[in-house]
Amino acid sequence: MTELEQQLLTAFENLQSQHEKQHKDFVTAYNNLAQMFDTTSKENATLRQQVSNLSEQVNTLSNQLQQLERHYSTKNR
Repeated sequence: MTELEQQLLTAFENLQSQHEKQHKDFVTAYNNLAQMFDTTSKENATLRQQVSNLSEQVNTLSNQLQQLERHYSTKNR
């Protein structure tokens, strides 16, 4: 093998090694992003449910307040 062929082979092996590392890093990053997306989706679903529950509580309290206002306004007439 000539020196040029050896240099080309070494360069190719280095490129192949770099490509394998970049691919591994990409797969790791992708898996991390997929996990973060899954976690965020679950947290968002929980938060949506909590907001819905709080909205129901606000509506219930608002209705109770309106009833009290009507009760006291008719009582004070």
